[in-house]
Amino acid sequence: MMCNDARKLLPDLALGDLDAEPAAEVSAHVGSCAACRSEEAALRRTLGALRGSAPLAPSTERRSAAAAAMARAHAEQSEKLLIRRPTPRLPVATAAAFLLVLAAALTLRGGGATFTVTHISGGAKILDRENGFWHPVLGGMRISVGDRLVTDSNCRVRLVSGATELILDEETSVDVVANRRITLDGGRLLAVAPPSELLVITDMANNSAKVTGRVELRLRDAKASFGGTLEVKGKAPEVPEVQVEVKRRLVASVLAGEAALGGAKDQVLRASAGQEGTFTFGNQPATAPLVETTAGDWARSLFNR
Repeated sequence: MMCNDARKLLPDLALGDLDAEPAAEVSAHVGSCAACRSEEAALRRTLGALRGSAPLAPSTERRSAAAAAMARAHAEQSEKLLIRRPTPRLPVATAAAFLLVLAAALTLRGGGATFTVTHISGGAKILDRENGFWHPVLGGMRISVGDRLVTDSNCRVRLVSGATELILDEETSVDVVANRRITLDGGRLLAVAPPSELLVITDMANNSAKVTGRVELRLRDAKASFGGTLEVKGKAPEVPEVQVEVKRRLVASVLAGEAALGGAKDQVLRASAGQEGTFTFGNQPATAPLVETTAGDWARSLFNR
C-alpha cells in the first residue's frame, strides 16, 4: 500500500469504520512508515480531544458529530488567529487546516446509507470505489451511494430502504449512482416502491424506469442492421454485407403499479400493470403486452407482501 492510499483511510481507521482486511493493510503500512505513523498519531490525538469525555455514536452519527466538533474547533481557532499576534501561530494554523480537511473528508464520505441488506443467500461482494476494495456482502450491511454490488451464482440479495425493496437475482450487478437511483448493468432485479418514494432504475445508456408498485427489471439485446449500396462510376453497384450492431437495453415487466420510461429526447412513456416497457436500439421507449407471466416468481421466497 502506498502512502497516498493509506492516508485516505486514516480517518476511517481512527474512527473504527474500516473492515478487518483494509484496517490490517493500513495498520501494516503505518507500522513501517514513519511519516504516516506520525500523521495517524496526530489524527488520534485530535479526535481524542474532540471526543472529550463522551464517546461518539457509531457510523453516520459518529461522522456527523466528529465533523460538527471539528468545524467548531476550526471556527474557534480562526477567531483566535484574528485577535492574536500572528508570529507564534503557525502550529495553530496548521492544526486548524488539518481539522478542516478532516471534517470535509468525514462529511463527504458515504453521505448516509441508501439501502440495508436484510437477506442474503449465497455469496455477493461490494466494491467501495473510494478505496478500491471489494468486501463480502453481509446481512445488516449498509449500501451507500458510490457502491457497486455483484451477486454470485445461486445468490439472491434483498435490500430495503424505507418502504422500498430491491431483490437482486443471481449474477446481477448494480451501481448505486445516487440516492435511490440504481444502474443495472447485468442480471435482473425486482423493485418494489410506493408512490411516495421515488425509485429510478437505469441502464448503461441512461434509459430510465421510475418505478411505482412492483416491477421486474432486466436487460435485453436490441439490434440494428446497417446496409446499403456502394456505387462507383463505371462499375456495377456493390452491396456490402449487412452489419448488425447490438446494444443492451432496459426492460421493465410491470406486475403491479407502473413504470415511467424515460429515453431519448426526454420522451416519457408509461407502462402499466400487465405491460412490458422496453427501449429500442436508439433509446426510444415502447410498450407491449406482458408475455412472461412468470416475471418476478424467482423472487417470491424473499418477498413478504
